[in-house]
Amino acid sequence: MAIVTVMGAAGTNVNVTVDGGDTLALANAYAAALRASAGNKNFSTLQNGFNTAGSTGSVGVITVGGAYALDGAYVNIVAGALSGSAPDAVLRAPVAIDAHKVTTPVDVISGTLGGTTFLGGPAGGSFLATAGDNVFIGGAGNFTINMGAGNDLVVTDGGNDTVNAGSGDNRIFLGEGNNDVVSMGTDTIVGALGTQSVTINAGSSLVLLGANATVVDNAAGSIVSVGGGSTVSGGAQDRVSFTGSSGTIGGAVSDTISAAGDLQVVQGVGNTISVTGSLTFLNGTGMTSVVAGQSTIFGAAGLSMTLGASGPTLFVANEGNETLDGAQASNPLHAFANGGDVTFVGGTGNDTLVGGTGSATMTGGSGDNLFAFTNGPSSGGTDIITDFGSSAGNLVALYQYGYQNNNGLQGILSAATVAGGNSTIQLSDNTRITFVGITDLKASDFTLS
Repeated sequence: MAIVTVMGAAGTNVNVTVDGGDTLALANAYAAALRASAGNKNFSTLQNGFNTAGSTGSVGVITVGGAYALDGAYVNIVAGALSGSAPDAVLRAPVAIDAHKVTTPVDVISGTLGGTTFLGGPAGGSFLATAGDNVFIGGAGNFTINMGAGNDLVVTDGGNDTVNAGSGDNRIFLGEGNNDVVSMGTDTIVGALGTQSVTINAGSSLVLLGANATVVDNAAGSIVSVGGGSTVSGGAQDRVSFTGSSGTIGGAVSDTISAAGDLQVVQGVGNTISVTGSLTFLNGTGMTSVVAGQSTIFGAAGLSMTLGASGPTLFVANEGNETLDGAQASNPLHAFANGGDVTFVGGTGNDTLVGGTGSATMTGGSGDNLFAFTNGPSSGGTDIITDFGSSAGNLVALYQYGYQNNNGLQGILSAATVAGGNSTIQLSDNTRITFVGITDLKASDFTLS
């Protein structure tokens, strides 16, 4: 427990108790600023009950517990123990400060182990509570609120407020303004109205916000719910819900993510995602589970995705090894391989699976599927089709090879190799395609253009 000495009335000093390391530097800065500006201010010791500022630039000093109602042009309030009675003198009694009639922005520092209750007014200001369990009730003004290590309650109103919550278990209720919260403890943060921005630094918090919110999570294990148009970034092992028509989440690791509308997921790792509307998935990786409506998915190296889609899906692999298991998808998949080792598994829809420059293993599923290859810079891979014979409607599309001319396709089929019950053909761009379980490839199995 630290003590910060702040200038008081009539040549006295006030000991402000600080019980959290996060607020010690702020308390020292407050004390230094008050000393530097003391020549232009009028100090008075406040009494329990009603107090009126004697002039502009008034500083009120509180040294005993109780309730204080303030009126007029107070610019600073200091609450703590009077220095001199004992080297380690501290204020232990609770203090209540009603500043809703203060007419100028007021900066408050209070360090009592009994805790401080502060009622703010329309002029705004700042509130620094350095010890105890504290309560801040905001008014229409704009406030900067800094809390210590206690278990604090913050209720903002219509102002645009900045809340720096300390390391305790805090409860923060945000009003209609544009508010910015930095959470250092295990906090409950609620803000259905206004435009809210929350940074989570300690994790295991509950964050419930409305539309157009911004959440930056630098920790793990929190529960976050936001409204439409909101953005969540960072975090690990969180449960994140988007309750509006749209939202974006980026950089999440091992999160459970749900959305009532459309959602964009950017650069996530190993998340479980459930989206009622459309999903846009960009550069994700790791073991990922998706249930969505219409989906547009751009993978990244190391992505292994299981997909249950009730709408059509576009999947584009990036460089590196990737897997798309769409066995639970009921609508068509359109999947494009790239340069890595790629595995595609289709579902019950009529899927289109496209080879690339790497090695693609393709399983079409129970629909009538199209396995496509295009001559050009994106071709030349070594590909395997595992279930070509599972549906009479399965076809191989060979684009831009010119095999529709001069019996080109028949020449490819005549040169096929059959071994171990499988057939392999090689195209003019060195693309190799192996058909598992097929020994009698026919021209009717192909479509050309």
